[in-house]
Amino acid sequence: MKAWVPGHDQAVAEWASARTGFNFFAMYSAFGIVGDDGTLEGAAIFSDYYPGGNVELTYVGAGTLTREVIKQIGYYAYQTLGVSRITAKTQRRNATVCRLLPKAGFEFECIQKRYYGPNKDDDAVVYSLPIKRAERWLKGIYNG
Repeated sequence: MKAWVPGHDQAVAEWASARTGFNFFAMYSAFGIVGDDGTLEGAAIFSDYYPGGNVELTYVGAGTLTREVIKQIGYYAYQTLGVSRITAKTQRRNATVCRLLPKAGFEFECIQKRYYGPNKDDDAVVYSLPIKRAERWLKGIYNG
């Protein structure tokens, strides 16, 4: 089982930046996903959040996004940050994530053309997860 480790925002964000090439600036919260051997294997980074509104989620870590991790992401976003929705973006070319997000309850919202670069494959596919849709997989850890 993977452990959800808070309290190391900068180290986790630097790990994610090294794997994605994206930098995280200003205010964010980050949690590491640590394997049985104590190695950092995944990262959930919450940025650009507005209490009562939206938070942007960046997740890095192939094969580490389990149902329990998804629940912890939802719990943190809805209970700790007090947002009413989570927004996730991925590159159009990332077919795996484009299939995974709707299975986790995220709704397709739009395409942001050339968001990550000059080509069509660089378009961002934007998904959202309003708190009302998240309640089904937050049962047991969320009382809202």
